[in-house]
Amino acid sequence: MFKAITRTAGILGQNGVFVLPARLGPSRLEACATVCFAALILSLQSLWAMDTFNAPALKVNTRVVSIRQIEAIYSDSYALIQDKIRKGELNAALLSPAIQKAWTEALETATQDEIMDQLADKRRKDIMRMYIERAGAANVSGEHAVQRFKAEEARYTRMLRREMINAAGGEEELRQALRRRGQTLTEWENGLSRELFRRDVLSLELGPIVRSPAAARNFFEKNPDLFRQDEVWRLRRIRIAKSKFNSPEVALGAAKLTREKILKGADFAEIASKVSDDPEYVQGGGLMTVNGRTDLPSGTFLIEERVAAALKDGEISEPFESGEYYLIVQRAGYRPLSTQKFEEAADRAEALAYSEKLRLRKRELFEKLKDQNYVEVLQKGPPANVLKGSGAEPGEFRAPK
Repeated sequence: MFKAITRTAGILGQNGVFVLPARLGPSRLEACATVCFAALILSLQSLWAMDTFNAPALKVNTRVVSIRQIEAIYSDSYALIQDKIRKGELNAALLSPAIQKAWTEALETATQDEIMDQLADKRRKDIMRMYIERAGAANVSGEHAVQRFKAEEARYTRMLRREMINAAGGEEELRQALRRRGQTLTEWENGLSRELFRRDVLSLELGPIVRSPAAARNFFEKNPDLFRQDEVWRLRRIRIAKSKFNSPEVALGAAKLTREKILKGADFAEIASKVSDDPEYVQGGGLMTVNGRTDLPSGTFLIEERVAAALKDGEISEPFESGEYYLIVQRAGYRPLSTQKFEEAADRAEALAYSEKLRLRKRELFEKLKDQNYVEVLQKGPPANVLKGSGAEPGEFRAPK
């Protein structure tokens, strides 16, 4: 099914193929090379093993994809569903079909990724084998060949890391996206080597993916929302319940004393964790979040934003009444609406344009190869933990853990 490894070019260059060195330094034992190769492959299989500690959702050839992995892909779609409900664009009658559709799409994406991963694994092994074979022919030790291979792999992986962070809009934006999927930056970085060889496979199977300034500008002009930063707020609050005091006047007095302590130097977060009657935010020191996100667009917390608009960053409000509570708000941070010019966004636009081409190529290769792979769907519908929020009010929705 796969082409022989005969091309030599940079994997992140125009044709995306891994470099094979023409020469390696002096050597000794071919047997040692074979042993080193076998040990490294065992290590690789351990490092890239599928997460199978929970129930399986898919079987692709001989490998299992777990429900947890599908949920990680599904979580971004779920967040979009939540946003549509909050905005009134999706009602309760359409919620379950929307969840089912998102789950089905996540299954398909996972199938595509797993097939690509299996091809990437094979490609990596083939290239490593070539390094070792050339080492033996040039009287170079197997250990030296493996070190040379790993050094080249690490170099290209660093380049790929920079490119993908750029496409995400920066490391913090990437961290937030990963948190929504229940993934850490370290876990993401551990998968970069595989993505490197996915791209290698695509280039070999379907030809090079060309980068160009014209494509970057075209992408920028067609996707203006990706290069606009919304107005966002970072807010903290302390909530004092009237019911905990003899009268509303006493509760207001307690709120004023709390504010005075903070003005005299007490830490807002520490005070919030001790006195705030606010279960949703108290553990975070009063920091107001949605699905783990702290910097939220205008309209997320209308009352608190109106109060914070009269403050400067770091300032705290006078206590004010809100229903059965008195609130104290801290404006922890604010970013106004801004739109980037192409010159400012050129690098990110190029990375995103290239990512879009990659996505389409991956889909093309999947369509080409899917009938040659055994795929069994074991979890066709969302599991109970995904569906349990279907009848909830919009404010009660939470991304799956």
